[in-house]
Amino acid sequence: MLRQKNYLALGLLGCVLLLLSATTADNSVYILSKYGHQQQLTSTTLRWLPAHHIPNEKQIVVGGFEKISNAEDDNNANQADKLETKSQPPIYVCRAMHSNSVWVAGMQRHKEKRCTVTMHGAVQSYEKYELLENADGAARITWVSWNKYTQPPVGAVYANKLLIARYEIPTEEKSRYTHYIGTLSSTENFGNIVYANENGKEETATCGELLVETEPIRYELSVVKLNWYKKHDIKPRVSRVLNEVTIVNRGTQAAKMAEASTYSYKYTIYWGRRHAMLNGLDTTITLFNGTSLPNITWGTRHEENRTEAYNILIFLEPGTGVNVTLRANYTNMEVPYTATLISHYEDGATTSRPINGYRQEETLFDIKPEFGPIYFLNNYSLVPTTVPPPTTTEPTTTTTIATTKQPQETTHQHGTTEPDVNRDENMIIPKKPDISTGMQSDDGGPLSLKNKVEVTYGGTACATFKSSLLTLPLLLLILHRIT
Repeated sequence: MLRQKNYLALGLLGCVLLLLSATTADNSVYILSKYGHQQQLTSTTLRWLPAHHIPNEKQIVVGGFEKISNAEDDNNANQADKLETKSQPPIYVCRAMHSNSVWVAGMQRHKEKRCTVTMHGAVQSYEKYELLENADGAARITWVSWNKYTQPPVGAVYANKLLIARYEIPTEEKSRYTHYIGTLSSTENFGNIVYANENGKEETATCGELLVETEPIRYELSVVKLNWYKKHDIKPRVSRVLNEVTIVNRGTQAAKMAEASTYSYKYTIYWGRRHAMLNGLDTTITLFNGTSLPNITWGTRHEENRTEAYNILIFLEPGTGVNVTLRANYTNMEVPYTATLISHYEDGATTSRPINGYRQEETLFDIKPEFGPIYFLNNYSLVPTTVPPPTTTEPTTTTTIATTKQPQETTHQHGTTEPDVNRDENMIIPKKPDISTGMQSDDGGPLSLKNKVEVTYGGTACATFKSSLLTLPLLLLILHRIT
């Protein structure tokens, strides 16, 4: 008995689900695929919305207009039958569940708040219906001419199983409307456009227009402006040791010594997704200052393994060396941006609109070398000094970056801990180093590159081993003459 009750409950639940599925539908809009055979694609820019949920700012697809006669002409007997357009209230494209069986497209007249549809000779007006929205005005939609001898064009819009169509009313019929909105009875040849006229009667036509959406073939993000003031880290920064190197001077003269420290890391860039935009389209990006970034595939997260080199420079006396540890922070940051989206179409036409989003980037940030104490190569004893060994509390000015490939898109400036709010907020490509010298210009900083007889750490000078050897004989000579 318990098992029979369970079966009965499952049966009732199945009936309820079938009833709900027959009377409800999602808001997706489908268009005719280029592959034909009535294959449908989901539109990214059009959607069906319940009429009572649509605010005034929504862009509803217009299928025709209502003509209003000029009152002055109505007083003229010779012009009594002439309709002139004084204002044209729109007629919107709508759909309603007709006879609880199928969604049928029709028309919502101005301020009527009802959707009038027809099918199989049954004309009906419904208070519960949906309107066709052009989300953000992003869709490029047109009414394309059709007759019974032609196939529907690619991108023709479905109400559900039937294509949305309209019939232009000849001027001699003296109708209140410019068009009647209905459906195409068949996608094969010899179909008819079926619609309800203003008298509530069903009519058909062998020619008219079909609603068609044309999709773009590529995107262009221009005038991109990054808002660094609202940047935030998605995940906590992770400190990493990139490499450990030893720099030595085995020559006989003090010299500037360099070592290219190579390292590898995973780089990720993602410009996000948006409704009313197709994923998978090739997209070019141009910043507000005119800088062009590498192309991306819209809606796809781009990942790559990068190998770069950090060129470390230091002034060493002969017979000395130093151990250097290269460190960095690995961060996952998010920066909001605004841009102008330009959609390019196959026929050469373009449309543009403003958009905003978030740009995510996983990369190395704040790359710094940490210098150990300088030591003698012959016995590994430390070079005498009265100051602490060099640290990273003050970034050295003689370090530079030389990448093993063309520098690509990155938001970080090596050697800094945070983006400078006073800099150009769109300079997200690192400056190229001087390849001819492999170093930055001398600025007289703590590790100046000039031919000096002293090396500075943290801004404090200490006598070097070479200068001590030259001073000792001079002191002995002075002492000898005094005694």
